[in-house]
This record gives sequence, structure tokens and C-alpha cells, in this order.
Amino acid sequence: MQLSVSVQLDKPLSLPVNYNHIVQSIIYRTLSVVPEYADFLHTNGFILNKRQYKMFQFSQLTGDYVIRDKRIVFQSYVEFEIRSVEPMFLRILGESFWNNGIIFGETVYRNLQMGLYDYTVEEKELMIRMKSPMTVYSTPRESGKIYYYNPLEEAFYDKINENFYRKYEAYYGIPPASPVILSNEKSSCPKKLVTKYQSNYITAWYGTYRLCGERKYLDFLYQTGLGSKNSQGFGMFEIL
Repeated sequence: MQLSVSVQLDKPLSLPVNYNHIVQSIIYRTLSVVPEYADFLHTNGFILNKRQYKMFQFSQLTGDYVIRDKRIVFQSYVEFEIRSVEPMFLRILGESFWNNGIIFGETVYRNLQMGLYDYTVEEKELMIRMKSPMTVYSTPRESGKIYYYNPLEEAFYDKINENFYRKYEAYYGIPPASPVILSNEKSSCPKKLVTKYQSNYITAWYGTYRLCGERKYLDFLYQTGLGSKNSQGFGMFEIL
């Protein structure tokens, strides 16, 4: 399911350029109206071999903005989208936003427009464009240093598929029967983004890609996101 949110601003909203942690904290704080569910999702989520998956994602913020002194300033509105394979997750968010507004910093915004949708993927082959950049990485034991893969490496696409396998099994309890295949369109040049999430730097990629696989697997990825760190604002795609 998908929840679209548009916040009408009565005065400009200034945020750090690296704002992903702010949006994530808004989501968790909003879920706290149902404490047990919020605690489950925040503390553990869905686990497979000690890896935790939250099964939600959010897009980049859009609106009429300017960049000033390493801050992004939205003038009259700001919009974003949240998706999840968990219908209850989005219903809790939508009802809480509607009843209590959205808090950025110390300001509560109540002039909202929202839409709750249940779009499902029905095809086995998609042309997609990243709405938020995707990232995959590994941490070799020898160095202990995180290595972020890039779309010019074949391992990038292998890691995307491995992440899908783990995430799917964590949620459904069984592994998928077949892989998904992501490939870069030769006419599209992936765009690199290095962003800071709290104290960590993350390398991620925009771009246009071809995504193939069983319909139910592509739908799962549409709701949960491609690659790692989906609940931190990475991996959301739109279908072209």
C-alpha cells in the first residue's frame, strides 16, 4: 500500500539537506499512538539471521524549495510518499497524521492532503526510475570498512537480488522460488549521491533500470524498496 502526504506550509520550512533521519523519526513518533506496534517495528521488525527489516520505505521530499547554507527551504508546500507491505502500518500513520498533524521540529502542521492507495504490480517486466536512491554494501571482516557497490559492478545487481531474497523470507517465512533481475538501461547514466545519515556517510544511486521477475516479487519490492536501508529513505522506485 502507498500513502501520499502533502503538507501546506503557512511559513517556509527549513531542514538540513541530509534530512532522511528527520523523516524516519517522524514516522516512528507517529506510530507511537500504538505503542506495542511501534516498539516491535523500531526495536526488531522482521528478522532473518540477525538481520532486521522494517518493511517500509519513504521517498525524498519534494516541493517548491531553495537551497541556502546547506539547508533545504520549502516555501509553500512539501510532499512525500510512504509505502509498506503492511496495511496496518499505513493506516496507523494516515489516521495519526490526520488527527494530530505532522511535526517538523517544534511546529505542528495540520493543513494536510493525503491519499491512501492499494496499487499492485501486475507485470513481470518493468522499466523503473528511482524516486529515492538505492544502496547496497558489504563489510569485509578483514578491513571492517563498509564498501558500497556501484551500478558498474556486476556485484551491485547480485547484492540487490540477495537483499530481496532475505527480505522476502524475513516477511513471509519462506524464500522466493526465483530471483529478480535488475539491469541498468544503457541509455541511462546512474547518478551517484553521497549523503550523511546521522554520523554515517551512505553512497547511493539514482537512475533508470529494467526490473524483471515474478509479478508477486516485483510487487513486494514496489511496496518495500530495492536494496538496503529502505526504512532510512532509500530504494523507492516509480514505474515508467
